[in-house]
Amino acid sequence: MHADKPTDTERNLCSDSKAEIAEKPLHTRREKAAFLSALFVTAGSLLIHGENIAVTLSTRNTALAAAVRAASESLGGRQCRVESDGHNRTIVVENALPLLKSCKVLAADGETITVCERIATEWTEDTGAAAAYVRGAYLGSGSLSIAKYHLEFSFSRKSIAEDFVALLAQFGIAARCTERKDRMVVYGKDSQQISDCLALMGAGKAVLRFNSVVVERQMNGNINRQQNCDLHNIDKQVDTSLKQCAYLRELDLQSLSAALCETARARLDHPEMSYEQLAAVLGVSKSGVKNRLRRLQEIYDKNKGEQGK
Repeated sequence: MHADKPTDTERNLCSDSKAEIAEKPLHTRREKAAFLSALFVTAGSLLIHGENIAVTLSTRNTALAAAVRAASESLGGRQCRVESDGHNRTIVVENALPLLKSCKVLAADGETITVCERIATEWTEDTGAAAAYVRGAYLGSGSLSIAKYHLEFSFSRKSIAEDFVALLAQFGIAARCTERKDRMVVYGKDSQQISDCLALMGAGKAVLRFNSVVVERQMNGNINRQQNCDLHNIDKQVDTSLKQCAYLRELDLQSLSAALCETARARLDHPEMSYEQLAAVLGVSKSGVKNRLRRLQEIYDKNKGEQGK
């Protein structure tokens, strides 16, 4: 039976899935740019010092720090430094404007710099880039809970959150968007949809672990339903048996045929038995036992009716 408290598998699945996803290679420049774009949008912070724009990311995921460094240096030749503070790591990209532009996070028109309000079509129209964007969004602001089957991504802009819902739909993954405080949250609660999303992000090990939990719960649920059904049937059986014994005690068993008398005595001697068990004792079929008890009920009802005249 599923425990109220989460198991170690459930408790660690979110962090383990993120570690697994961060280690997956990004093959093309477009995938790298889409991946960084989602990360910067969901978890990045801009630092502006005069004409210099830097972007920072904080994480406890060592694999993510390495992935960001590799992708950013591959795209723009920008050197990243990683500052460590205990378990936390802060990734800093200096002079990041060219990188942020190539990742479609910022747009520049002459000296005017604006924040992009939508997910770039370059990412949504390319399958590999779209999947990479989902990975980046999960690593930047995603969370997974299997206590109640809940996967979510958090965004600061409604327009990007709505684009993200559409992006997931391209892969057959249905998600909803809601506002929570000052953030827009894209979420899904269907176990199959969550499994599909983990698979899309390349978290094969996490998919296996997640599905094993789902199957275990389904099996336990079936067992519980069967047990509840059995208990209901037992209660019904006991109630029926007690009613049968009550009217059988009022019958003159000597006046009955041998078969009916034998059945009445068997029921009175074994009120706890099911029809199948009585049938085994009497050496007849289950339907035969039911027919005899029904006949005994009819005799009792007839006698009561005659006494009432």
